[in-house]
Amino acid sequence: MMDELKILRDAWGDADAPSQDSYVQARAALLAKAGGAGQAPRPGRRGFRLPNIGVRLVVVGAMAVAVAAGVTAVQTSGGTGGDGRPRSVLPGIPAGPVANAAEALDRAAAAADSRTFTPPRPDQWIYIELRTRTTVKESGGVTGGPYRTIVRRYWERGDGKKSARIVNGQVRIFDEFGRTIPPNDYPSLAALPTDPDALLRWVYTQDGEKPGSEGQHQMAFQTLSVILRENLLPPRTEAAIFRAMKKIPDVTLVDDSADAAGRPAIALGRVAEGWLHEEVMLDPKSYAYLGERIISIKGHTLRGIGDDPHVVAGYVKKGVLQNLTVRTAAGIVGAPGQRTP
Repeated sequence: MMDELKILRDAWGDADAPSQDSYVQARAALLAKAGGAGQAPRPGRRGFRLPNIGVRLVVVGAMAVAVAAGVTAVQTSGGTGGDGRPRSVLPGIPAGPVANAAEALDRAAAAADSRTFTPPRPDQWIYIELRTRTTVKESGGVTGGPYRTIVRRYWERGDGKKSARIVNGQVRIFDEFGRTIPPNDYPSLAALPTDPDALLRWVYTQDGEKPGSEGQHQMAFQTLSVILRENLLPPRTEAAIFRAMKKIPDVTLVDDSADAAGRPAIALGRVAEGWLHEEVMLDPKSYAYLGERIISIKGHTLRGIGDDPHVVAGYVKKGVLQNLTVRTAAGIVGAPGQRTP
């Protein structure tokens, strides 16, 4: 649904666009980590998730959060019916709070399966808008403010052959070429396996991590999160992603959570590198994807400046939000630069 989170845009106000260097550095690091180090980063390609948190914090400055997320009880119903029982918002999906991550992902998959969807024509464009609170520093570990909001707006043509984004205030169109990990053109995404076991096997072949290792499981969770965040997906593909996430070990539910504007959300995720919790956030009523966040779950000393991994770059306290990104628009438009159908 286009602009279904307009309230978040209004709440965050004006924002700065990310620099060209941020795009290039982020994409290059992602490709290097995922086994594509030999590929040149491409202008216009999006990608802020860097799988290795050390790279994310030190190389490109990480995405830190200026807003403290309030604690809001997770509710997953549309109120109560005449008999006093919770009333389900979506037919066929149980009402009431979810008990664990598996149940949340089951409901999200069922909600995706029930969604109506008209795929984009080859000549149409998919529009995505993301907002992130980030440190004002260009690089360095994120240990506190001051902060700014950055916004990313980009378009992908339905045939996957062109993309567009705003450069120096103008919409610029780029030709697409080569393979990306994960894919972010609609034809490739629509061709992904819709069986969750097959999808997870495919993800595991993309990450270059040791089979069965913690690194492989975390990379799989991150890869699926990126696909959710960066794209408008066919319902069956989105449902398969949620079901594949359920099969990744150690995915847990955050009982109480909230998104950037203080709206209730379901957050679920995994521990990364022993000190972070990387989370996907879902709407507690519709189970639609809202965004993602990363929060420190214990104190951690950041190391590595330049080429010296032993230099202390800072200290992150427990409970510091490292990243909070909210997707504020996702839909199909007629031309690059358009934000509404």
